[in-house]
Amino acid sequence: MKLKKITIITASAAILILAFALQALAMDFSAEFVEKDGDSVRKGKIYMTGQKSRFEMEGMDEIEVTRADKKVMWIIFPKKRVYVEEEFWGVIPGDIGETGAPKDTGDLSRKDLGYEMVDSYRLKKFLVTVKYNKGETQDQYYEWYRTGFPIPVKMESMNGAVSYEYKKIKMAPQDPSLFNEPKGYKKITIDELEKLEAEWAKDKKK
Repeated sequence: MKLKKITIITASAAILILAFALQALAMDFSAEFVEKDGDSVRKGKIYMTGQKSRFEMEGMDEIEVTRADKKVMWIIFPKKRVYVEEEFWGVIPGDIGETGAPKDTGDLSRKDLGYEMVDSYRLKKFLVTVKYNKGETQDQYYEWYRTGFPIPVKMESMNGAVSYEYKKIKMAPQDPSLFNEPKGYKKITIDELEKLEAEWAKDKKK
């Protein structure tokens, strides 16, 4: 199993969280989220405080805690009392790589598309363009912002096939223990996890 397989919880969300983490350090919130990828729909909850986030995917025995401040990520399996620790693969704006030069996070620009009603909220809509390699390649997608909330409440691909949206946002201090490394759990490697998952799959068939 590759890391991206077991971290699908934040596959699309991590870019969103980290792209705005530095300007939202003082923001604490929790919310439900809906992630769509074609016909696939995943729902769950997110908790965030500063550069710490916690994702709980609905219907999955898996929790992901991302600590951008420590550059580490924990994939936790509560029922099995095990977890995997990995170096955080996201990019923090202005982060410095091993070469000592800033990482290429792209040249981002936004085009104001006015307001649009989403779930009874009047949201500001933007077309986002991110250019890489001095403009040789680029990505484009839509973002919607709610007044007083610095992170986009919705992101969507140009063709509408992929989207990520926050619902039932609650601005409030979060329990610090939500973002801690799990105590009383066994730390395992990706290879060990693959073996355990094979055993779990056998147990389910019995």
